[in-house]
Amino acid sequence: MGLDLVEMIIRIEEEFEIIIPDEAAETMITPRNVIDFLMSQSKVSQKWSRDYVSITVWQILEDETGIKRENFNEDSRFVQDMGLD
Repeated sequence: MGLDLVEMIIRIEEEFEIIIPDEAAETMITPRNVIDFLMSQSKVSQKWSRDYVSITVWQILEDETGIKRENFNEDSRFVQDMGLD
């Protein structure tokens, strides 16, 4: 996992006040994977809607990488499609 993705994971952990295990983070290859993981965590799903989580993940992705949501979708791959390392 490259530095861009590590920084994004750290921001997501801070925002949602959870810890994402390395094993789980390594399987997150698309925004959908991240959002689905977050929604599977009761601490997140009991507090926020999927729409809120999705918007927040995209905002973090944009802040950390400069990637614009309008150029990608939830199934775009971070490395192959977005060019993150």
